[in-house]
Amino acid sequence: MSDSRSRPARGSDLSTARTPAADALPRPRKRPVQARARFTVQAIYDAYVRIWRRDGPDALTMRALADESGFAIGTIYEYFPNKAALHSGYVRHVMDTLRARIREQVVEAGHGPWREQLARMVEITCAADGDAAFFDTDMHYLEAQIAAPEHHQRSFDALADVWCDAVAGWEDLVPQPAPERVRMLIFLVWSAMRYRLLADPVKTDEALWLAEMREICERTLAPA
Repeated sequence: MSDSRSRPARGSDLSTARTPAADALPRPRKRPVQARARFTVQAIYDAYVRIWRRDGPDALTMRALADESGFAIGTIYEYFPNKAALHSGYVRHVMDTLRARIREQVVEAGHGPWREQLARMVEITCAADGDAAFFDTDMHYLEAQIAAPEHHQRSFDALADVWCDAVAGWEDLVPQPAPERVRMLIFLVWSAMRYRLLADPVKTDEALWLAEMREICERTLAPA
């Protein structure tokens, strides 16, 4: 995680002030649809993360992003009108990637005992493997400033739906837990994972923390 001193100031253009109008919130100009556009946006996000991790949020300018990515600054502006919109797009990308990984690796390709599939799903959700998209404490602070409550709700509902689909496919988990229990469980896991970016109340290392989360989930879903 980056040093807290690098967190953008409230008045910076990255921490665009919230307004009552939903359409005033920063957002990308468009979602990439064609393969070339998806490649371009992914390359922009990769450059964005490299600058963020190497030099800190304050070093992230549209000019620096153009230099790092190799794209003309006009190309970047085609997708992102400003840095706040870029961050908004990247946060959405993180969530899209998370859900896609669970769907591909657990829902669609799931095999083996339900406890093993659950362990994999918890690991992906908690960003505890090397393939997780980068997301740190400073990004967490910025997300709170640019995302409306309905955005958080929509994103959580989509994640909970993937968890419910996964659990429903575990034929060896009998009886099946109610969807409400699964949704409450992902709420617990997601809340713990996100708050751990801000504070670690029990001061555990990541491996031990992940093991505890897996055990909590397994005990919650296991038949009585």
